[in-house]
Amino acid sequence: MEKSSGQNSSEVFDVVDESDNVVSQNTRGFIHENGLMHRAVHAVFLDGKGSILLQKRSKKKDSYPLAYTTSCSGHVDAGESYEAALVRETREELGVEIEFSKFQKVGKIPACKETGNEFTGVYFIVFNGEFKTPPDEVDSVEWAKISDFEKLAKENPEKFTPSFLKVYEFFKAKSNL
Repeated sequence: MEKSSGQNSSEVFDVVDESDNVVSQNTRGFIHENGLMHRAVHAVFLDGKGSILLQKRSKKKDSYPLAYTTSCSGHVDAGESYEAALVRETREELGVEIEFSKFQKVGKIPACKETGNEFTGVYFIVFNGEFKTPPDEVDSVEWAKISDFEKLAKENPEKFTPSFLKVYEFFKAKSNL
C-alpha cells in the first residue's frame, strides 16, 4: 500500500475519524508512526478467464518488500477522492490510463490492523491490456489462476501483504465471481 519506493515520509494525507470524515492533514510519516486513520485504494484486476493479476512489491519498499499485493493499490493523497487516487495509482503502478468509470466498486473496508489503519476503497476491473511497471514501485506483475493464488495464499500467507489478504477476502465475499 505504500505509494513510492522512496517512502516519502513528507507526503501529506488526510487524517480521518472512525466514520471516514476528514479531521486534519498530516505527513505520511507522522500518520504511520502514530497509527492514525487515513485512506487507501485497492483494485483487483481480473483477465476474465479465471486469473488475477498479482503485483510483487519492489525490494525498496519499507514494508513487505517483495511480497505479493493487490494488483494496484496506494494511499489517497490529501484532498484527493478515492476515485482520483485509483486512476492515479493505476497509472503510476501499472503504467495504464483507465477511466474510473471502467472500474466496478466493491465497497469500503473500515480502518483496521490488517489495512494499516486505512479505510480502503476496493474496486475491480476485467482488463487484458499491457502493463508498464516502474521498477522502483513494482518488482513484477503476473497473472495467476485464481485457484492457484488462493491455494498459495492459504498455504503461505507470509508471501502476501496483510492488506491484500484482507482486500481479497472482502472482494470475494462481496462479488459473485
